Amino acid sequence: MNTISTRSRTPAVTLAELEGVDFPAQVASETRKLINRGTLAPGFQLRQSDLAERFGISRVPIREALKLLAAEGIIEHDPNRGFFVAQLSSDDARQLYRMRQLLEAELLMTVNWPTSVQIGEFRVLLGRLEELIQAGNREGWIELHRELHDKIFDLSSNKVFKREALRLMRLTDRYRALAADISAHPQHRSASVEAELVKALESKDRELLLATYERGRLVVLDGLMRVLALRE
Repeated sequence: MNTISTRSRTPAVTLAELEGVDFPAQVASETRKLINRGTLAPGFQLRQSDLAERFGISRVPIREALKLLAAEGIIEHDPNRGFFVAQLSSDDARQLYRMRQLLEAELLMTVNWPTSVQIGEFRVLLGRLEELIQAGNREGWIELHRELHDKIFDLSSNKVFKREALRLMRLTDRYRALAADISAHPQHRSASVEAELVKALESKDRELLLATYERGRLVVLDGLMRVLALRE
């Protein structure tokens, strides 16, 4: 059974050397990144002893971190065997993206039109997203993609919807890593959905905004289902 190698991947500064750190949350965050970038593949066993050595802390916060990730559905817990990275599931992905669609469409229907300054900020983020795709930086793409949508959703006064939409985005991070690969495909890059969303916001065209979102959603979901079908 594969386990985490602590010899080559232990950080130069362990969590135990940092003050004021929420150890469970930090361990969960760092482990989530490893899972999202594919370093820890589906089915990979997460041994508490390995993680404790990796981060330089006791097993108590490690156990709490694993419970946090299990609650998110990112990892699975077998009482007899331990913790494992959850498998990617087309059924789970379909349900998660359906819930995202309902909330995100509602947010887009209620956004206030952005100022020219905000449009400029969106365009800066679009440029950085393109650079990350070019560099093959999936993890960076995921984080920046969320930041862009965070700013777009913030144009709506429905803050409860926004918080839930962002939570669902985090739950689909592993799937959005695959979406980054789909977005990087030449067939889709010439018509970046994010860029078209910004254009629709700039032109204050609600119908175009919603149509662009839906078209992009279907492209990504179809691509994900194809990729996941090959894995299952």
